[in-house]
Amino acid sequence: MNYRSVHYFVLIFLTFFFCGFLGAEGLDLERIEQEVIRYNREGNHKLSQKKLADYLLSDNLTKEEEANILFYIATTYRSVNDHMMCLDYLNRSETIAKTLPKDNLLRMKLDYEYAFVYFDFNQYDKCKEAMAHIAAQKYINAHPEDDAYILMQEGFLFLKDKKLEEAELKYNEALKIMKGVSTCNTPVVFGKMIELYGLKKDVRKAENIYAESMKVAESCNILKYKIYSASEMEKVYKLNGRLDDAYSIGALLDTLRKMDDLETKVAEMHMIDKAYVEKEQLKHEESDLFGVIVVLVVVVMVAGFLVFAFYRKTKNLKKDKFMIKKELELVNRELNYYSQNNPDYNDDSIDQYLSPIDVKKLTERQKDLLKLMIDGLSNKEIAEKLFITESTVKYHIKNIYSLLELKDRKDLFKKIRS
Repeated sequence: MNYRSVHYFVLIFLTFFFCGFLGAEGLDLERIEQEVIRYNREGNHKLSQKKLADYLLSDNLTKEEEANILFYIATTYRSVNDHMMCLDYLNRSETIAKTLPKDNLLRMKLDYEYAFVYFDFNQYDKCKEAMAHIAAQKYINAHPEDDAYILMQEGFLFLKDKKLEEAELKYNEALKIMKGVSTCNTPVVFGKMIELYGLKKDVRKAENIYAESMKVAESCNILKYKIYSASEMEKVYKLNGRLDDAYSIGALLDTLRKMDDLETKVAEMHMIDKAYVEKEQLKHEESDLFGVIVVLVVVVMVAGFLVFAFYRKTKNLKKDKFMIKKELELVNRELNYYSQNNPDYNDDSIDQYLSPIDVKKLTERQKDLLKLMIDGLSNKEIAEKLFITESTVKYHIKNIYSLLELKDRKDLFKKIRS
């Protein structure tokens, strides 16, 4: 039995030990979802984000729980119109959800959420594909509110094609369902109807719907619906030459948007995301320390393996150092070859090595670290250069490889050549 086998044995033993004596309680996902919906409706997206990030940092999440928490974070980002972050978390949730049973409710929720975010992101072709997929699945346990949103989106697509009567029918159908299951969300449909009647030059009807929408938004205390309704009414006034009315409602909009301060909310959510990553990194470092302690305890328990395990570990470390040295030599040779054979080579730019899509995936910190990797620096040298620990360097490299779909540095240079 080698050292790696001993390590696996220890981990299995401890897993059964702690599970047997401590047990684990599952998350109440339905309660968490309702909390997130309530916080987001109240405009307290930062609290939603913090609570969900704390759940992700816990050690005892099942795959289903993790996928659901990622999904809730995605919906929180969509509620503040950060569609790129929403899609990123949806993709992460879907990756896990694909390993769950086909009848798992989350898989249906993901299908609907993709349709909603593509619609909000004005990616209407993808939205149509997502809605067609939902129709093909013939879900029997779909939430009526979600179906109302789908009907509303279908109505808007009719509106884009100048099919106003068809759009009106869809909107009325969606509104009827929404009034029955979620009165507080009717302003979503009202806003589209305001736009419809503006195009039909029926300003009076648009004003009546606007008044009803603002009344609901006020009674439910949902600021974003007030902003949405007022924004659509302002467009109607401008479209129909009612500039004085447009100016008046525009002043109201300015006041409402200052109260909402959406940009600050999004910035705070991104800061929580950053803090979550840093906490996760710290957790990994603490986990490494815990692993060392566990190994020491187990060494006492399996004293018979002590000498052999120490020998194997030492041998592997020497082998790893030798391989790292050879890899760095190879990296330097490839870098020199690339720079000599590429007249457009620029030491200071990372953009020339990657496609624009890949560049956008990386943060500025990751770009800096990747440039040092391409320059042939070891993890230790990168850590000294950026004033961070080697553990942090490894963590960033792992994330970079994941984002760029790479296995190691050889893969990186193959990608550069291509």
